[in-house]
Order: sequence, then structure tokens, then C-alpha cells
Amino acid sequence: MAIEKRIVRDMMNDFLRLMNKFNKLVKRPIDFGTGDLLYPGEIHTIDEIGKNNGKTVTELCAIFGVTKGAVSQLIARIEEKGYVKKIRNEDFGKEKIISLTQKGRKAFEAHARLHNAVDDDFVKHIGNVSVEEVEQFKRILSKIEGHVDKYLAIGEK
Repeated sequence: MAIEKRIVRDMMNDFLRLMNKFNKLVKRPIDFGTGDLLYPGEIHTIDEIGKNNGKTVTELCAIFGVTKGAVSQLIARIEEKGYVKKIRNEDFGKEKIISLTQKGRKAFEAHARLHNAVDDDFVKHIGNVSVEEVEQFKRILSKIEGHVDKYLAIGEK
């Protein structure tokens, strides 16, 4: 049985409302125990650097899907705040590896604890949802993403 347009429209409205709420949530800066408010882009950059014990700007660009200029600006901001330092890569003269300072490590660990608590809370919140239902939801999200990608591609032409 095919889905009616009305049902699809209602689902998309629900999805858009959720995205708007999520966008509000992810724009809020948080203090991760260092006395500074860190924006999501800053703490997620710190997280990527911390997970891998250092990254280059090029590697961060690939992970986040943004330009070198955008990553460089972000790195400059968190370096100025004392969370990261740049170390020349001995194997490649020009390349610099970005690593965490002690302050960066503190924020990285607090961020990991926060995510663990949020994940635990979310698992409790959705409670008795089955693995099959989650897998079905993921398939639907993938289809929605493919549909959105189609319209993004049109806008880029």
C-alpha cells in the first residue's frame, strides 16, 4: 500500500520541527569544566583531535566536509583559547599536527562523559523500541537524506 501525500507532508513537518529544535540545541555553547563556553564546532573539533591523538588541518577537512579556511579559523579560535597546539610534523616539513593541551584534554574528557550520559538517557527514553524498529527508522532516514541530497544537487547547478 502506497503512502498518501498527506501522510508524507505530516511526517516531513514533524521532521522539520525536530530539525529546528535540534539546530537550536546544537548552537548552544557549553562549559566543559574549563571556564570557557565552547560552541559545538569547537568541542567536536577538540573531540576529533583527542580521539586520534592529533590531526592535521587536511584530515579535519575530510572529516567535517569543510574547507581548509573554515578549519583553520576554527583551529585558530580554539588555539587562542588554549585548547590545542600545533606541532610541526617531522616527516612532512610544512605540515603541522594539531594536538590537545591539558586544557583541551580536560574538555575532551568532559565532552565524552556528557555524550555517555546523553546516550544513556536517550536509551532509557526510547525504552522498549525494538532493534528492528530502529533499523527501519534508519532506513527511512536514509531515504529522506537521499531525497534531500537530490534537491541540494539541484540548488548547486
